[in-house]
Amino acid sequence: MAAPHNDNIKEKILEAASQLLAEKSFNEISLAQIAARAGVTKGSVYYYYKTKDDILCDVADGYLMGMYDELVAWMENKEKDTSLPRLLRYVLSRGAYDPAGGLRLHLTVDAVDGNEKIKTRLLERYRTFRITIGNAIAERRTGADADYCGWLVLTILDGLMLQVLMGNDEIDSHEFIEKFIRDFSA
Repeated sequence: MAAPHNDNIKEKILEAASQLLAEKSFNEISLAQIAARAGVTKGSVYYYYKTKDDILCDVADGYLMGMYDELVAWMENKEKDTSLPRLLRYVLSRGAYDPAGGLRLHLTVDAVDGNEKIKTRLLERYRTFRITIGNAIAERRTGADADYCGWLVLTILDGLMLQVLMGNDEIDSHEFIEKFIRDFSA
C-alpha cells in the first residue's frame, strides 16, 4: 500500500536526516531513527527514498546548494560592498562559523570513508565553489590566478571550520581571518 501523498513528508525526512547528521555520521544513523525524528513511519521513508544513500545525497545537495545560493545572492547584491576584503570576510566567516558545520564534516567523513555518491557530489560542489570564488577574486584583484585563489580560500575555509568545530582555543579564527584578508588584499 502506498504512503499517503503529502509534500511535507519528504521535507520532514530531509530535515530529520540533516539534524541527525549534525550529531553523528551517516553510518551510525538508521532509517528507523530518521523516521522517528521526522515523525513518520519507516514505510513513508521508503516511499520517498529507496536507500539511505539517496537521503544522504538529497541532504548534501540541499545543504550545498543553499550555501552556494547564499554566496551568489551576496555577490550579486548591488547594494552591498562586495570588494575583495568583504568577499573574503563573507566567505571565510560564513564557512568557518556555519551552524551546519557538523553536517558538512559528517558528509566529508562519509565521502572519505568510501561513499562514492557523496564523494562525487562533494567534489562537484567544491569545483563549483572554487570556480565561483576564484573568478570573483580574479575580478577584484588584478593578476590573480582564479583557480589557485579559489582553492586557497576553500582550503583555508575548511581548515578554519575544523578548528572552530574542535573548539581549538590556540587559534583566534576571527583574528586569523582579518590577518589573511589584510595580507591577501595587499
